[in-house]
This record gives sequence, C-alpha cells and structure tokens, in this order.
Amino acid sequence: MKIEAILFDLGKVLVDFNFETGVQALHAACSISRARLEEVLWDENWIRRYERGDISTREFHAYLRETADLKLDLAGFCQTWSSVFLPDLVLSEDLLLALKSKYPLILVSNTNEAHIDFVRANYRVLDYFDHRILSYEVGSLKPDREIFEHAIAISGQPAEALFFTDDREENISAAKRLGMHAHQFKTESQLVDALQQAGVEISVEVLPHFQVE
Repeated sequence: MKIEAILFDLGKVLVDFNFETGVQALHAACSISRARLEEVLWDENWIRRYERGDISTREFHAYLRETADLKLDLAGFCQTWSSVFLPDLVLSEDLLLALKSKYPLILVSNTNEAHIDFVRANYRVLDYFDHRILSYEVGSLKPDREIFEHAIAISGQPAEALFFTDDREENISAAKRLGMHAHQFKTESQLVDALQQAGVEISVEVLPHFQVE
C-alpha cells in the first residue's frame, strides 16, 4: 500500500537531548544525594503520570520540592528541566521540508508540557507538522497501543499507509504490530534509505545531500 503520511518521534530523532545535563542541574538545586534524586525523578508512579498528563508541571514541581527538597521556583524548574535539550536538530530541515511538500507529517511524542513549551519556543521544527500527538494531551505513552491509535485516526489513513520512525526499538515493534511501516532511527541517511524503500517520494534536489549507507 502506498505511503500517505509520515510519523516522527521527537527526542533523538528531530531534537537531541542529554538527560544527564538536566539531572546535574536539578541536583545542584537539591539537598539530597544524586542517587536519591534519580529515584525521585524517575519514579514511574510520577514521571509516567506527568507525561500522560495525569498531573501538571505545577504538580510535578511541587512533588520534587517536597520529596527532593528542590530549591527552584516553578519558572526555574521549567528552565532547568529543559536544559536537557541540545541546540542543533538531528534531522536537517531540508529533509523535513522536502517530505512536507508531498506528505502530511505527524509528530508522535512521549513528552510533557514544560518540554514541549521549550521546544516550541527554541526550535522551528514543530512548524513542519500537520498534527501533533503528544502523550500528555492524549493520556497515553508509547509503546501503548492507544497513542498510536490516536495517530492513525488523525491521519485518516489505514495503518498500512503510514511510515513511522522512532529511536526506541519497543516503539517500532508496537507500530509494526499495528501494521505500520516502521524504521528505528539511527542516522538520517539510513532513514532516507528506509523511506525510499517504502516508496516515499523525496525531491531529487534534496537527495544529493545524503550519502545513503
């Protein structure tokens, strides 16, 4: 079946990040050990609820102030929490523009309101997308079936007509189980190769910039 829309993950595919940077910065504003901070920060009962939208940034910040003795106000927390992002895009805007000229682009991301606000304010990348399926807005996290079903529904196409790329193997496997074409992202040139193999049309003006591996 012909590809009718292309779906992208955000982190490590479009925008790079390094959680170590953010954890270090948060630890500098806490009075507990680094090990204890990581236990608190990555407690699945809290981080998953936050990224599913069950709790707000304000509530997550209050939890860290109480449990990790975080000495940052809400604005300071949002700035520090978003220091994980690196300045350069992973994918070139030339490729995104070439794809957008022929296909609807859909973002499917596990994220939270603080991070997406930072990305919106500091990168142009969200402007390339016709639809954005964000975990905290739809109440579901990859690799759960529900978030992919949101993406399929908003595309208006059958799963078999969708191409999805993500850096995490479990998310690729989940997409494939639903019938999507799916490629685990490692490099831009490998993605271009996978897109072409799936029959995606990419402008000839763009292709010379990529040495397909």
